[in-house]
Amino acid sequence: MASAFGPRLWRRTAASVPAARSLGRRMTWHTAAALIAFALLQIWLVSSAIAAGAPSMLIVVALIVLLALAVPVARSTERRWYHLSRQALASWGLHARFRRDVRRLWVAALTLPFLWVSGAMAATDAIARITG
Repeated sequence: MASAFGPRLWRRTAASVPAARSLGRRMTWHTAAALIAFALLQIWLVSSAIAAGAPSMLIVVALIVLLALAVPVARSTERRWYHLSRQALASWGLHARFRRDVRRLWVAALTLPFLWVSGAMAATDAIARITG
């Protein structure tokens, strides 16, 4: 009886767990798309903020945030998953970590522009009130 259930169980788990090597490629696509979404949101929010009366120095700060923070973090995440996918065996735990990292990447890409631009607007309003 045990031999009748063995192959079926093996076929089911092998087909449902994708290869670990594809995770590096998939993370590359996710990081590239998340960086594009981050940059587009940032451009839209900064241009809206400048149209609302924010100082034009906000453009320079936006570029610094993009180049100094977002790109290196996305690149390190991509590099880590590239190396991890080359060394690790396929497992549910690895795929759960992948899904968690993808979720964190997208949440950061879609919320951080709103947070830092609204913080910059609040800071410029506070400075304008203090100075005069």
